[in-house]
Amino acid sequence: MRANYRSSSPAATYRFDQFTFDSGSHQLLRGSEERHLSLKARHLLDQLLAAWPRALSREQLYDALWPSTFVCETNLASLVNEVRRALGDDARTAQYIRTIHGFGYAFCGQVVPSTVFDRDAPVLLCEGRSHQLHKGENTVGRAPDGRVVIMDPTVSRHHAVITIDDEFAVQDLSSKNGTYIDGERIGRAPVIVAHTAQIVFGAVDVSIVYGKLTSTQSLQLNMDDLRRQVDRELSLR
Repeated sequence: MRANYRSSSPAATYRFDQFTFDSGSHQLLRGSEERHLSLKARHLLDQLLAAWPRALSREQLYDALWPSTFVCETNLASLVNEVRRALGDDARTAQYIRTIHGFGYAFCGQVVPSTVFDRDAPVLLCEGRSHQLHKGENTVGRAPDGRVVIMDPTVSRHHAVITIDDEFAVQDLSSKNGTYIDGERIGRAPVIVAHTAQIVFGAVDVSIVYGKLTSTQSLQLNMDDLRRQVDRELSLR
């Protein structure tokens, strides 16, 4: 039995060397030429790019690609080889996907994301990646069918829900490591959150940005640099 898969469609476009990968459409381009990848291979590339420069364990990747499903160990290796072929990469002299023996895989190229956020739409910033939030419920967790997918071992598969209506509210989904607002652990009851509140899922700090942030220049995937860019943009409004 195989679990159903749905993309979380986070708003990020990654550039590395002559390649561009759009994590919303899951389209991989080399220049203007599209490189074909199967759905699972595209999702694997998305996970590795989102985690860069951190490595992901085999267990984390199995959990993201085949949730609640037992598959043969060779399935992951086959997907890695498929992505390597599309990128022209060689396992022996890895330029993009590095094998960490006894652990898992990591994207080892230099990644530069570019992002565009819509006016007045809240955006969650986490580990150098942006997640567009929508009106209504936005699920947070490691499960690939969530709005905000955070591949950190301290985050549960279905960790929390962010609800955007007339107010901004967060509720925990009985996660193992908890959701914290300004240092206090919350429960399943929705908590109204101020714009300046500190939000932590497990051990992962996140930031919420309101208003328009447009980047026409590439941003290095570095949380401190990204936050400085956000501060500059907001100070000009």
